[in-house]
Amino acid sequence: MRYLRITILFIVTFTFTYNVCSKKIPKTSFHYYKQYLLEYRVSSLEFMDKQYTKFMPRPIPKLSKDYTQKPKKQPLSIYSLTSQDELAASETTETSLYTLDNVTYLKGTARNVVYFNQADPRWGNKLYGGNDPISKYGCGPTAMAMVVSSMTNRVVLPDEMADWSRTNGYFAHGSGSYHSLIPNAAQAFGLEATSLTDYTYDNIRKELATGKIIVALMKKGHFTTSGHFVLVHGTTLDGKVLIADPMSLENSLKAWDIDILINELKMGATGGGPLWAISVPTP
Repeated sequence: MRYLRITILFIVTFTFTYNVCSKKIPKTSFHYYKQYLLEYRVSSLEFMDKQYTKFMPRPIPKLSKDYTQKPKKQPLSIYSLTSQDELAASETTETSLYTLDNVTYLKGTARNVVYFNQADPRWGNKLYGGNDPISKYGCGPTAMAMVVSSMTNRVVLPDEMADWSRTNGYFAHGSGSYHSLIPNAAQAFGLEATSLTDYTYDNIRKELATGKIIVALMKKGHFTTSGHFVLVHGTTLDGKVLIADPMSLENSLKAWDIDILINELKMGATGGGPLWAISVPTP
């Protein structure tokens, strides 16, 4: 009889607790969380991955379940999975993100640009040139994938651009890409690349105001410990520039002092670098 009373008490306690928790946490929350991770995949957030990688599942390439039977919700804000500190920091940035048709965009001034991160798990572990992971050596193809996807009517992913680069001879084993990748990839995908020699803020602002995107090759400094391609896609009223850094979303959400950009350009770059203005040809 004593064990029977204990069993009944356990069942009543468990049932009460379950009912309370079910009311506090709607089941739809879990559905949309799964839907976000599996269906609305966005570029990897390098600075966020380090913090959450131990206990958060990462997006996977293919859907393991069919969620189409339930009403779809608009893609959640990319900040919904960040900490309160990161959310507060995002409110002070000069640009922001939005997602449309599973593609992530950075808001700019003259134009919005597609944002890819080379460490995204969808392609970061793939080998560039059959030797080097895109996550470490693929800034060139990732930068040009952003440019082409932003300025043409097609979306080219970083691994697709990396394959094109290798096939056409722009992969440099152990060091990323030859600088000539930038103008030649632009031309191959129907765009024009012009080398810039005037590195002043006024000239950069003038180029960007016409809808161009500038590819910049950086040396060791704020963006890299060696060499690194970034995009410049906008300016601010206080004389700063907006960039798209294929290695860091965090850097891409900041406005940067133009002097930092100019002082850290990799002078002596080949292929017409270190600054290329990419534009859509005039009909």
